[in-house]
Amino acid sequence: YPWSDGPEFITQCPIMPGNSFIQKVIITEEIGTLWWHAHSDWSRATVHGAVIIYPKRGDRYPFPKPDAEIPIILGEWWKRNITDVVEEFLHDGGDPAKSDAFMINGHPGDFNSCSIV
Repeated sequence: YPWSDGPEFITQCPIMPGNSFIQKVIITEEIGTLWWHAHSDWSRATVHGAVIIYPKRGDRYPFPKPDAEIPIILGEWWKRNITDVVEEFLHDGGDPAKSDAFMINGHPGDFNSCSIV
């Protein structure tokens, strides 16, 4: 559905709470890493990820074959409702509040100070 890639109310209606949406993606010639992300809200901890596409079995890489792959995906986490964070910075005209934690591959650090080092 090429018309469904984009922000809500522009190229499609938003997905309402309790509903779902299936996006069919046809990958034919792509090799490498693609990025997907939400266009609506920040969904509290951001909704994003990597899609890694390997060459077809028997095909060669169009670049030197990596020795190893370690995807690293960075994100942010807010303890507050992200809608409140967005409304606040839009109202004030400044930058959004700093996040409460950074995430690496979906895992936050010790933002509640629960562990003792």
